[in-house]
Amino acid sequence: MASARSAKEERIRYIQGDLFTCPGTDSLAHCISEDCHMSAGIAAIFKKKFGGVQELLNQKKKTGDVAVLKRENRYVYYLDWVWT
Repeated sequence: MASARSAKEERIRYIQGDLFTCPGTDSLAHCISEDCHMSAGIAAIFKKKFGGVQELLNQKKKTGDVAVLKRENRYVYYLDWVWT
């Protein structure tokens, strides 16, 4: 029997709008290349807003891994991936 989740138990919410106007306690995630270059698109905005490129590189993540930055009350997840 499936159980219904209450709104308080919700883990992922899909909201349309400007990602960077969400509350500072919301976690964010996006995909980057293994070299953490982040020179274009939304990756460049993440790089400018949260910095931490050396912090990410120091985590020595490989394709398929997730690097994480903690910024105040927020976690920012960087999903390493490669174009195929």
